[in-house]
Parts: sequence; structure tokens; C-alpha cells
Amino acid sequence: MTQAGSAMLAFGIRYLNGFVAASEPDSHERPEWPPHPGRVFMALAAAHFETGAHPSEREALGFIEKLESAPLICAGEASARELVTHFVPVNDRAIWTKDPSKPKQKPPPSLQSAPGIMRVRNERTFARAWLDDDVVYLWWPGAQPSDAACSALSTLCRKVTRIGHSVSLVQMWLASPDELGEPRWVPERDRAEIHLRMAGPGTLEYLEQCFNRTDIERWGELVAGASDDADKKAQTVAKKRLKEDYPEGRSLRRRPELRIFEGYARPHAADESATAPGTVFCPHLIVRSIERESGPYRELDLLCAPQVVQRWRAAILTQINDVREPVRRLLSGHDDEGLPLKDPHLAFVPLGFVGHPHADGHLLGMGLVLPDGLPPEDRRHALRAMARVDRLLLGRLGTWRISGVDATQPPWNLRSNVWTAHPRGATHWSTVTPIAFDRHPKEKNRSSYQREIAGMIAQAALQVGLPAPRDVIVTSVSAHLGVPPAHAFPRLQRKDGSQRRHAHAILVFDRAVCGPIVLGAGRYRGYGACRPLSDGEIAP
Repeated sequence: MTQAGSAMLAFGIRYLNGFVAASEPDSHERPEWPPHPGRVFMALAAAHFETGAHPSEREALGFIEKLESAPLICAGEASARELVTHFVPVNDRAIWTKDPSKPKQKPPPSLQSAPGIMRVRNERTFARAWLDDDVVYLWWPGAQPSDAACSALSTLCRKVTRIGHSVSLVQMWLASPDELGEPRWVPERDRAEIHLRMAGPGTLEYLEQCFNRTDIERWGELVAGASDDADKKAQTVAKKRLKEDYPEGRSLRRRPELRIFEGYARPHAADESATAPGTVFCPHLIVRSIERESGPYRELDLLCAPQVVQRWRAAILTQINDVREPVRRLLSGHDDEGLPLKDPHLAFVPLGFVGHPHADGHLLGMGLVLPDGLPPEDRRHALRAMARVDRLLLGRLGTWRISGVDATQPPWNLRSNVWTAHPRGATHWSTVTPIAFDRHPKEKNRSSYQREIAGMIAQAALQVGLPAPRDVIVTSVSAHLGVPPAHAFPRLQRKDGSQRRHAHAILVFDRAVCGPIVLGAGRYRGYGACRPLSDGEIAP
């Protein structure tokens, strides 16, 4: 089916096994979903190179890599499969060399069908995910390929047998506009939730260089010649050439790496045109769910949130050695000299099951908060570093798995706008974790003490970019159902070992404001996280 005149280029992909087997570029343990447009392009390029490299196909691929916009994506939900270790045959080795560090090592067995060719098995893992919908669409609105390009792409699609691992079998076709539904992922740099690899100008030429067909074929011929005992003279020449031309023992392995990324997010809701004022933090939380992997407890509660945040933050800091200095400061919260940053940096919002008649306050996940207005490149690097943390070791609390929230309709308290009220905002907010005081209150009289704390909280609101609240009600219990009282939470410790006092609070603003609202001395460590009150929760 051609698309000439339709001002659109669209690909349909059906995963024939009902699962995808492909890993993220920075982790072999996490399945890649949705499929990166760059990976799809590489699958088309592989089909092109392996089937004769017809010039018309090359021209059509050149049209795709020059498209200025990223495609829209319609992909269903995916459930990551438990990672399984396999022992699989690796590339055949005709010439075996003994590992000097293993004196008792014996040569591996040779193939029965090809004596002399040895085969070993090595440990491998293959990230997979089961798909709720096995059909995916990628499309570029406004792209106008020629009839010849459509014909070439249609032919090329039929040659694509897999995207990702060799077991990730697919059927691919040139889709018509009638097949397409609403996109679930759209290019969005400012509020990107994920970053996908793209194919830019010159990608096809780069892939051709990586394919390295001539050199690989020559190496294979020399290996075959070196193993052929029938012609001793030719065998000697082949061994000599192998030694001189391939000192590493084989043709260089050139694994392509696409370095162009595009941020993607779920589409805007229809009512997001008007936005209320917010804080210095980005109103789009990076939501991560937390699930038990092992340990004595089925769930964690909000009282564990400070400990979870501490371990989470420490785990992120182990992943920032290779990131740029601004991103390192952003994630660590400290400058080059180890002093605390004064500028906004990474903060944590514990996402508990609260605000419902049956709420029990157990911890569903965590909202990672970055400063608003962050350069897209810094945000991308920060997201990549944070995404590498997929497991938390919490001591006696067990091991807990971290994963992104990809569901179209995630649990209510795992939705970013439930905690930020973005874009309309809210006038009434209440804490879910108590606000740690910036200083020790000095007033002795109870009413004066309350006023002093209310003043500190109002000042804390100003520090994060909010207008001064009209009213601050200091209380020992939260207005949200399911939240434990303030005294049950562990107190935030100062560097000298002393503890900061804290309290719950209700904040009322004259006009609606957006979150995330995190206040007080522990705002970067999970304390002082607020959630908007719904109409039913606002006291008369």
C-alpha cells in the first residue's frame, strides 16, 4: 500500500511472538519499549544490506534519515519478563587459544558436523517484555515520500524479519492512515519522560561502515584457508595474513551506536492549554513504581520513605561517574567542593496510597523531581543515569524492584498530575510527609509557637517559587486519608546528629498553584511533600 499524496509516512509492526526481545542501549537487563525509531531504521538498513542493497531502497532510506521531525508512536503496554540467564553458543572459533590464567583449561568440543570448528557456551541474558498489543505504529505526519520511495519502502518492509534479537520476529508493512489511532508517545523535549534513539542524516552511511562486509568476508576466507590442510602453502600464507592483518584474532567488531536522542512524553490532555503558576521544580514528575523482589514485607509504608529516599539517592550517585559535571551536580546536590547546592536540584516525592477512603498509606513508588527549565541535554543525561537504578537493597526491608510506569491508566497515586495539579493548579494543599523545620522554634507559648512554625512554612513556600500562602494550618495529622501522623515519621538528622522537628500542614493559596510542592529543610530528601486536596477533602 502506498502513501503518496497522503502527506504521511507510517510503518506498522506486528510482533509475531507476542513479545519483544531487545535491550536498552545502556542496560542489557531492561527491555527496550516502545521500539526506538533508530532501531527500526537499523532493521530496515540491515534488510537492505543483506538483500542486495538495491539503489531505490537506499534512496528511500535516505529520505527517512533526512526527515526533520521525530515520528509519533502508538505502542501498547509491555510487561518486562523475569530476567533469565542462558548459556548459549557464541561465535564459532576455528582457532582455539588457551587462556594463560587457566592452566587446566581444556579445548572446547568441536562440532560433529564440522570437525575442527569448536564451539563454547557463554553466559548471556536477553531482556524481553510481553506485549498487551502486538502491533505498533510509527508515523511522520507531513512526510511526503515519492511513489518510488513508497514502493521501495514497501518492498523493504517485507524483508524485515526481526527488530532487536533474532527471536524478536516481526511483520512490517507500510501502514495506511486509516490504521492509525491516537499516538501514545509524542516528541516532547521539555517534559520528556523517555528518550529514544533516532536516525539522523548520515546514519545509513555510518551503518554501512559498521556492516564492514568486505573486511568480514576477507577474514572468513583467510580463516577457512588457515584451517585447510589440503594446501599447506596456501595455509601458511593464510596464517601469515591473519597474523599481520588481524592482530586481535578476528575482524573488528563494529557495533553501531546511534547517538541522536529525542525526548518523548505522553500527549497533552485537551485542557492543558492554561497553566497555573508553579514552583522552581518541573511540574512533570518522573514516576517510578516500587515492588517487592524479596524480603519479609509485602509492602512498604510511608514511614519507610526517608530510608528509601536515602538508598535511592545513594544508588543514583553510583551511576554518575560518566555524566557531565552539571548533571553530576544536579543529581548529587553538591558542588565541586562538596558543598550543598543553593540552586534547585534532584528531589524526591514519596508516592503513597493516600486520599482515598480505603487508603492505607503504603508506598507505591517515588516521584523524581528535576528543576524546571533544565536544558534538554542535561535532562536527558539525568534521566539516563536515574534509569540505570532498577533495584534497591534496603537491608532488613529486603530487595525492591524499581520500574517505570508505562501503563496508559496507571494507579491514581502514580499519576504525576495527581501530585502536581498540573496544569490547572489547586488552592488547597496538605502534606503527605511532614515538613522538617529549617530552624528550631524558639517560642514557648503554644499559640506563638504555632505562628512561628506557620511563618517558617510560608517562608519555605516562597523559597520554592510559590506565592505567599493565605493561610498555613500547622497540625499533627495530615488532611489526606491514609497518611500517618507526624510523630510516627523518623526525624531528619542534622550533620551534628541532632534531629529536626517536623509537622504536617495545610496550605491555602489565594489562587491556584501547581506542584510539585516540597517544603522545608528535607525537601530534597522526601520530607515536606504536599499533595493537592480534592473538593471532598477540603474542610468546610
